[in-house]
Amino acid sequence: MPLQTLKLNPGIIKDDTIYSSEGGWVDSDKIRFWNGKAEKIGGWQKLLSTTFSGTCRGLFQWRDLSGNALLAVGTNTHLYIYKGGILYDVTPVRKTATTLDNYFTTVSGSPLVTVNISSHGAVAGDRVIFGTAFSQNNISWDANTEFTVTSVTDSNNFKITASTNANASSTPTVANVVYFLLMPSGQQTSVFEFGWGTGTWDTPRDSDEGWNVASSGTGVEVDARTWSFDTFGEDLVASVIGQPLIYWDASAGVSTRAVFINDTTGTATGTYTDNQTPDTVRSVIVSTPDRHIVALGADDPLKVQFASQETVGTWTASATNTAGSQLLTGGSKIVGAKRTRGQILIWTDTNLHSMTFRGPPYTFGFRELATGCGLGGPNAVVETGGLVFWMSINQFFVFDGSVRPLIGTVNNHVFDDFNLSQIEKVVAGLNKQHNEIFWFYPSASSSENDKYVKYNYREQVWDVGTMVRTAWTDASTFTNNIGASSNGYLYNHEIGSNDDGSAMTSFVQSGDIDIGDGQNISFVHRMIPDATITGTLNSFIKTRKSPADSYTEKGAFPMTSSTTKVNPRARGRQMAVRFESTAVDTDWRLGATRLDLQPDGER
Repeated sequence: MPLQTLKLNPGIIKDDTIYSSEGGWVDSDKIRFWNGKAEKIGGWQKLLSTTFSGTCRGLFQWRDLSGNALLAVGTNTHLYIYKGGILYDVTPVRKTATTLDNYFTTVSGSPLVTVNISSHGAVAGDRVIFGTAFSQNNISWDANTEFTVTSVTDSNNFKITASTNANASSTPTVANVVYFLLMPSGQQTSVFEFGWGTGTWDTPRDSDEGWNVASSGTGVEVDARTWSFDTFGEDLVASVIGQPLIYWDASAGVSTRAVFINDTTGTATGTYTDNQTPDTVRSVIVSTPDRHIVALGADDPLKVQFASQETVGTWTASATNTAGSQLLTGGSKIVGAKRTRGQILIWTDTNLHSMTFRGPPYTFGFRELATGCGLGGPNAVVETGGLVFWMSINQFFVFDGSVRPLIGTVNNHVFDDFNLSQIEKVVAGLNKQHNEIFWFYPSASSSENDKYVKYNYREQVWDVGTMVRTAWTDASTFTNNIGASSNGYLYNHEIGSNDDGSAMTSFVQSGDIDIGDGQNISFVHRMIPDATITGTLNSFIKTRKSPADSYTEKGAFPMTSSTTKVNPRARGRQMAVRFESTAVDTDWRLGATRLDLQPDGER
């Protein structure tokens, strides 16, 4: 028989059997389809060599009025601003003082230091900075050293851990100690009930008695801490679940910390004394071009509350302003929001609502768009070109003026291997350069995002793979897509072909190929590669005699840019091909590979 061109449809098919997926691809990792052909995705490199504290679950980029590129980085413990190649800590301070004496108690032979702060409100895992240097009893630290609260003794005392053991027990006299208790730390991983299961193993939250002391419900966040961001002019507004809105004044510079928008604080924009300012929110968005700050889940999981136009701290509605609120119906909580086509889409955990600016006297109008299409997590949605794509708890959806399911070839594969208890962590990442949307999600055996499903909205095809990313932002202000990993680093994407200098494994595997619906044993003794290759691309031939059998694999058969043929000499009723690269500095794109496939007898 003459050579046969390997004609396979673009996209990965995971929701069917391998045999019935003849003519397609059935498995992949770190590839994309471009103009119908499979190719390796671009690599990534560290954005900077230093790490951030905590787990990042929010990235947002913009420019200030001077044209400086800024990147907000939100973790479960800190808020950072990346500017000019440096990461600055701008985490809000919730409690500070400069005049307290007799601050620290040491115990001989122990690194634990008891800190006395009246009504501190801290829990284990919170962060505290001492602006004053300390040195006594073999324990010392420099000014502006940050510590994690190790345990809480009572409402007036908590413990930190020094780098050395004390050589004496005493209560030293230290005058005028400067301290800053940062905003309460959030959950790194979602938990769902109080008592024995709350918090991390062997980390008591409410006492220092040990792991066998059950935590109380006070101050415990159930959902993993995620961030939402938006700009108000050049300034940043932000939120995390269970805390007031956060505001960072860009004109004050990176040496100035963000502040809470509540009834007792203020910024360079003024002091907030409005007693209707939300105490807690779930998410935030700014309505444009009318410039209203909108708090979602404001003191009620289903309440939308908006400040008066052009203000940060006016939240009480009156005849002379445009502040107001609306209680949504459907679901148990607001999950997230996204601007598109002259409106704001607001998701609960079950429904989708539209919010549109109307002007006085009602300011905004609200209507329910659809039910049964709730948002899986606050960051599980992206907007591009007027289209909005999101992941729910069991389906993908798109909004193009109406809501419709996004039917794919990998849906069951994804949701059958999904840790729904950590759905808040799902991250939708836009890659406009390649018309792609990533959804990074935790697989069933993981508590962290370790896999992705990817949709090419131009070619309408899907693929799957593995990658640890906890936050993402598309290239706009910054040249490259930026992703955050659970290892504490930020990465520039679509750079080179490596995993931060190491080899990146990339592969794609076909469905079964046969002759005459498997009536004959097939013999392939020659493959004529057609591919653009930098480095070495390995090919494999996998054969079996029935769809119920396991594959027998032949290979690897290395292919380079100069390889003219491969001689696998493989037999089977069904065959599959696999292309894989595992070495550094390797890149490839498949073309029209041909097989010398002939009927053959059994041996």
